Amino acid sequence: MFKKAFSKVLLLTVAASCLIAVPSVFADSTYAAAEHSPVVLFQGTSGTAVTELQQNLQSLGYFTYPNATGYYGPFTVQAVRSFQQAYSLPMTGAANGTTRIALSRALVKKSILADAKRYIGTPYVWGGSTPAGFDCSGFIYYLLSKQGVPMPRTSSSVMADMGFAVDRDLLMPGDWVFFGLNEPGVPSHVGIYTGNGEFISATRSAGIAVQKLDSSYWGPKYLGARRYY
Repeated sequence: MFKKAFSKVLLLTVAASCLIAVPSVFADSTYAAAEHSPVVLFQGTSGTAVTELQQNLQSLGYFTYPNATGYYGPFTVQAVRSFQQAYSLPMTGAANGTTRIALSRALVKKSILADAKRYIGTPYVWGGSTPAGFDCSGFIYYLLSKQGVPMPRTSSSVMADMGFAVDRDLLMPGDWVFFGLNEPGVPSHVGIYTGNGEFISATRSAGIAVQKLDSSYWGPKYLGARRYY
């Protein structure tokens, strides 16, 4: 959970950049619409949609059967349940619209993180959102834009109200993590969680770098996390 001060109203003013945007509810509205999707894959079904589901789960490390079979059997049910548990979804074992959207987004975030590591060492530039130099919010904006994920170019403080909150023990790769570097309790830095207690972000001292959430510097400044996509 965010610290109490993190929940106060944030001014939409100049922060990491000079841009202002209305916080997005993109993630919430898309998941809500998915609840009404008529397409549900479940145990006993088969076909190309099941094959694709198995391949996607395999790519993320949840489907451990050697090959995609196209048949929704017990291995697939368990893989779907494991994924649902990791992403705080109802553990039904059936792949409804919500689960399949979460799965597709997890794959996109996997690509985003792979791309992010290509820029390690790129210098910090205030307001930067290109490989010539990034600030923290500009780095995330650039990465998501490359993958076609709609996001306004804005500041870390505004990003702290986008998507929905995620408890620290439920962090998944691709979630945004926030820190208060200037005023205690007020977000002024954002990075992308990479897994294993680490995140990647644009830092003033090292440029794009991977850091530990629990380091002596970042640990005390951690405020919370959001899942935007």
